Amino acid sequence: MEVAVRPDDVVENEVLPKLIEADLVVLVTSLYYYGINAALKAVIDRFYAYNHELHGGKQAVTLISGYGDDSAFASMKLYFKQLLDYMRWQPAGMVLASDSWNGRQLAKHVQEAAELGHQFK
Repeated sequence: MEVAVRPDDVVENEVLPKLIEADLVVLVTSLYYYGINAALKAVIDRFYAYNHELHGGKQAVTLISGYGDDSAFASMKLYFKQLLDYMRWQPAGMVLASDSWNGRQLAKHVQEAAELGHQFK
């Protein structure tokens, strides 16, 4: 028999209860060596103890920023596709902020994210 040890912390007490109640989830990360950052990964790993409460009924938006061209985000796109499929969350949009070091390019991505956000008001 597997037993989950539940820590008593901010993720347990504040993040997960709000996530369970949410209709829309926004997953935000920077691109780190073709993967997500450790902070988001730590939260996602904590979903396991709440799979039944979290599966289905949600929409998800993904926002990713990083250096490099669009091809650098291929593994991230696959990761989030598989995560959303597993969680049975409906993809509601994705912004891939490639070449985020470039001020002009970043401004375009900020506008893209703002337009996406306006859809959920």
